[in-house]
Formats: sequence, structure tokens, C-alpha cells
Amino acid sequence: MVTGEGSARSLVTTTRVRLAPLIPMLRVAGFVAAVSIVIYMGVRAGRDVKLNEFAWWPLSLALVASVIWWLLLARGWALLVAGRATRTDISVWCRTQALRFLPGGFWAPASRVAVVRGGWLDRLSTVGAENVIALSAAMSIGGIALAIGGEPWWLALAPTITAPLVASRFLASRTRLSRTRTLTTTWNYLFAFAAYAVAAVFVQASISGFSDSVEVIGAATLAWGAGLLVVIAPAGVGVREAVYLWLLSGSLPTAEIAAGAVTLRVITIVAELIVLVGAARPGAGREVAPTEAEIPR
Repeated sequence: MVTGEGSARSLVTTTRVRLAPLIPMLRVAGFVAAVSIVIYMGVRAGRDVKLNEFAWWPLSLALVASVIWWLLLARGWALLVAGRATRTDISVWCRTQALRFLPGGFWAPASRVAVVRGGWLDRLSTVGAENVIALSAAMSIGGIALAIGGEPWWLALAPTITAPLVASRFLASRTRLSRTRTLTTTWNYLFAFAAYAVAAVFVQASISGFSDSVEVIGAATLAWGAGLLVVIAPAGVGVREAVYLWLLSGSLPTAEIAAGAVTLRVITIVAELIVLVGAARPGAGREVAPTEAEIPR
């Protein structure tokens, strides 16, 4: 007797086999759509940037740091899914991540829940862990930076980096989130947001100099975390800029902070486009479709 779960699995596998001839075309269409979304958002963000007011050499270094940040974010997803960085998983992350710009702000994680393998608990916990670990890394770095900058109460955010490791103790036996995998991914995200912090410093330095770099690190990373938490704002648009402006309001002129916030978004979008074209182009990390023999009978 075939159970309901067995029938559902059979239907899913049968559907994959029948769609297999269309997969190359769908992959190209998805790639084009992702690139188009990123370019559109980059053009929109860039309307408020006056490049003649910036020093160019810090912006070039900010772009390099942003590319490193984006690659490490993609690597973090691959580490969670497979325990190692694979081009297939990095490609999937880059393509699905572009969907965060769509209204609602939840399409990127929802799409990864759909494509990652495993049971529902495993899928949801993997996507949840990606966001929780990234958020914890950003909050910890931001809290420490603002504490060093003279506001010690922000140090209370530093221990948030331990939250994913604590959670993994309860999930390791039922999901892929082993303690070792979670720890490796946590270190990866710490390096990722260190690179993001460097990018923010160089962007703001192109406008205001390096006088308040520690505060910029704290404001940028905490603003990123705020944008992630406010899920109704696609890609945190508006939220990150507002929080960045608020946190730096006592350190720099408002116009310079606003210019830095918008420019940082433009730089990170350009970095995303570079990585998307390089790592997620059609043919990068091909998926193997099931054969007829794999269909449950």
C-alpha cells in the first residue's frame, strides 16, 4: 500500500523527470531574470549618487571588499547545505538571492526552502540557520565596534554570535546542522561581515575621510541586520539607510551619512552583479536530473 507521503514523493520525482528537458532553458531564464532584477535595483539606487563628489580609490577598494563579502555569504549557504563550498550551491544561492528585491522580501529564502534537499524540518532549519548566523555575526561585530567607539552598552550584542551554536545542540540529531558545520559556517560569516565592514569604511571614507571608521563599522553592520529583520522591506531598502543615518547622526554631517548609505548599497549591488555573472551563469554547477529508474513505483 502506498502511503500519502510516498505518493507525494513519487509525484515530485516524476515531475522532475518530465521537466528535465526544460531545465537548461529554465536555468537561462532564471539567470536572465536575476541579472535584470539586480541591474534594475542598481540603477534605481544609483540615481541619488553624485560620483563627482567622491574620492575614487576608496570606492574601488570598497568594491573589492564587497565582492569578497558576497562570495563569503554564498559560501556560507554552501557550507550549511553540503558541509563544503560547491559551485552548484553557490550558484543556487546567487540566483535565488536576487529575488529578495521583489515585493514582500521573503522570496529569496522561500525559493531556497524549495530547492534544498531533505525533509521539511531540514529545509526550514537550513534556511533559518543561514539568516540567524548571518544576523548574529553582523550584530556581534556591530555591537563590539560601537562599544569601542565609546558606547559600551552596545557590547551586550557581542554574545549573539553564540546563539547558532546553542541552537545546533537541539537540531543536530534531526537535521544537517551539526555543531561542526554550524561552527564552520559561523566563522565564515564573521569573515564575511568583516569584509562588509571594510567596504563600509572605504565608502564613507570616500566622502568624509577615515576619522570615524569604528563608528561606521558599527553602524553599517547593525543597519544590515536591521534590514534583514524588517522582512517587509525588500532587501532592507530604506531600513538600512535610515538605521545607518540614525547611528551615525552624532558623528558626521547628515548629508555625508546619507550619501555614504546610498553609495554603499550601490557598491554592494555592483558586487552582487559581478558575482552573479561569474558564479551563477547558466552551466555553472549543473544539477543532475533523476532518471526513470529513480521514480518510486
